Amino acid sequence: MSINKIFLFIFLTQSLSLLAQDHEIRASVYHEEIPNGSKLLVDNEEYCPISVQVNLNLTNMKSTEGNNKVFVVPARSKKYNITDVIIINTSKAHGYGMQSIVGLGDYDKSGYDEDFNYYLPYKKGDAYTVNQGYNGIYTHKNKNSLDFDMPIGTEIHAAREGVVVKIEDSNNKHCLDEKCMKYDNFILVYQSDGTFASYAHIKKNGAAVKEGDSIAIGQLIAYSGDVGYSNGPHLHFDVSTIKLKTQKTVKTVFLVGDGQHAEYLVEKNKYERKY
Repeated sequence: MSINKIFLFIFLTQSLSLLAQDHEIRASVYHEEIPNGSKLLVDNEEYCPISVQVNLNLTNMKSTEGNNKVFVVPARSKKYNITDVIIINTSKAHGYGMQSIVGLGDYDKSGYDEDFNYYLPYKKGDAYTVNQGYNGIYTHKNKNSLDFDMPIGTEIHAAREGVVVKIEDSNNKHCLDEKCMKYDNFILVYQSDGTFASYAHIKKNGAAVKEGDSIAIGQLIAYSGDVGYSNGPHLHFDVSTIKLKTQKTVKTVFLVGDGQHAEYLVEKNKYERKY
């Protein structure tokens, strides 16, 4: 008896927009045949976990891990088995199609550490003004983001420890138009509570770290600039939670003054880092 096998189709959909730009997620979803079906595998080249939502269209087959689920794949994983697709009755036609959505981060992380005290993102002894705060009227509408007014070339220090996931510092163009978002330079850091911190508008060749580096709180990581969608030299900083297609910026508290007190930063106020 001949058996008709339905071809496998995999659609890998980029799901994440960071800093208002689309960035390729370095991952692939594929299959390898086994005697009674196929293994579904993921290669994750990112320096953080990724989440993969899989929706299977099954004909005379079943998934060992269920269908329409989200799987978390560890950082820098190769051939990570998310599920096996098994033939139910080998005497009948069988096969499957698959659609997948891939996003940065750990989908299973619930919430974030709201009580963590962030460092001001510059060196000890410096003081800068927040020229646009949370839900600002210019480019921060409905966003929990902060802009620090600072000259080009100012040292940027890590507000929290983490792993550097992505760096872009090859651009040198800016304008006050959304079309210039694609020219932004930034460093993206994956933090221990599953959030992502973005340090944006850094100068060309301004990164002082590389992708994959583990960084300590307070460590020099970059130099500020005036690149991308910008109306003047400043550092844009925000922290996000990510759930596949959903990215949400969140408010964070910062140690101010001598570091004995933490608070939410307020637009137009100047904050010195004495610690």
